[in-house]
Amino acid sequence: MNAPQDFAKLWNPGIAGLELFSARLFRHRFDKHFHEGYTIGLNEAGLGGFTYRGVAHHAYPHSFNLINPGEVHTGYVGSESGWTFRNLYISLPLLKRMLVQLEWSSQGLPYFRQPAAWDQPLRAAFYQAFQALSAPASQLEQQTLLLEFLAQLLARQAQSGYCPLLVKSERGAIAKTRTYLEAHYTENLSIEALAQHVGLSPYYLIRSFHQQVGLPPHSYQRHWQLLQAKRDLQTPKPISEVALDHGFYDQSHLTRHFKRVFGVTPGQYRQGNSVQDG
Repeated sequence: MNAPQDFAKLWNPGIAGLELFSARLFRHRFDKHFHEGYTIGLNEAGLGGFTYRGVAHHAYPHSFNLINPGEVHTGYVGSESGWTFRNLYISLPLLKRMLVQLEWSSQGLPYFRQPAAWDQPLRAAFYQAFQALSAPASQLEQQTLLLEFLAQLLARQAQSGYCPLLVKSERGAIAKTRTYLEAHYTENLSIEALAQHVGLSPYYLIRSFHQQVGLPPHSYQRHWQLLQAKRDLQTPKPISEVALDHGFYDQSHLTRHFKRVFGVTPGQYRQGNSVQDG
């Protein structure tokens, strides 16, 4: 029987200063090295290990590896079943920009208290951000989920104990945001541009919008896209054209989200309305 092969992928998802890493390793060992930015890793299966400041740490499934910039460390497989994990690498320039968006008030940069951490509530936010960054998604969705994950990470694992500002009633700004999202629903908006349009910080806008509307801005934009596409599906226009006209990447992208919301595919919806695809 052939020995299992190592798998590793390192890529930039289209955000300057951010890299993603996904690996399932059976033999590979990482030599002593360091990163200029932050390493945020989630162990998924098997067992890994690493040395950090001269101390050996186990990388158990469902635990986080949190490495501060410039800290020398290693990495190695710790069991015959291999080691499966995912990493986010965040550069210092990107982290500093995101701290401004999060209204970080502490002196200096964040510092992780411990290199190995158990944090079950944080795992869902990590997976949501990683999935959005790995697949076709709007930059509004990617930036929002990355900001939300980083806010939770800093609040729970950073030494400074980050605490976001309390959300107040922002009815005027939220109404203006909704109007803007509806008018520009097919555009690949950024959270910075949206926040600047209404005069709020990005993360504060996300939380305020979610609290008052019940959805974050990127989900509201996606739902508005679906509503407009649904109207267009009552015409003979080809479904592939409907998808592109309303901001979806392709027909399968529209179909996936349409079924999640309405319970049927666009084709099934047309059949129910006796509309023939042109």
